[in-house]
Amino acid sequence: MSFPANIAQTILDTVIGRLARLFDNGSGGDSVKAHEAASQMLSAYNAETTDELGLAAEIVSLQLHTLEALSDASERDLSLNKVLRLRGGAVSLSRESHKARRELDKLRSARGAGIALPSVETMTEAVAAQPAIVQAAVTQPVPVHPLPAEITPIETTPGKPGVENVRSMIADAREAVQAASKTGGQTWARSLQKRLAAKQITDTLKRKQAQYATLTPACHGAPAGAAGLNAFASTGRGLAAAVGP
Repeated sequence: MSFPANIAQTILDTVIGRLARLFDNGSGGDSVKAHEAASQMLSAYNAETTDELGLAAEIVSLQLHTLEALSDASERDLSLNKVLRLRGGAVSLSRESHKARRELDKLRSARGAGIALPSVETMTEAVAAQPAIVQAAVTQPVPVHPLPAEITPIETTPGKPGVENVRSMIADAREAVQAASKTGGQTWARSLQKRLAAKQITDTLKRKQAQYATLTPACHGAPAGAAGLNAFASTGRGLAAAVGP
């Protein structure tokens, strides 16, 4: 198979030698047949430059690995997860193969139109040829704008409680609660809880008293029941008064 003379023979031998390893199974271990197969597939892309040759070799390699992944996924003894991973890998390889083919077509179109696309080396040399611009972009100082003079920290604002004052208030409240607990005094939350409990008992007794008051006066024991409820209501009111505010 013939290739353009502008491509060095060392490059051709290296690329074809890498691809030939993918044909070992089909060639039965015959390296000559493997090299011929790799050369034939590579020449089908009509590469005219080293960039086109590299893309053509990439396409061939990706296609062969895609077929290998699909072939491995067809084994019967594989688990479902293994099969799915192999098929997913095949899809990714196929996607990259099509991407490389589009890049190769772009290079061919540019070559046919007489447009020379810049290579990586050319772009690197262009950047290195302008050290002053790069150095200025790196070393250019960033302007720092000072804060306005009228902005002052909250802690130093006259007439307003700062962070330290708030912390002091919290500490005083904590000490007051601890002192009340040690002396047997009731905290505000505990006093409120007791008042609510006493009120609930009184309201319950009042409801029961109203229910008995609606009963027929002829019922046996009604006066005694009403008197008992009156006594319980008085007890509830006394409990509420004892708890206090």
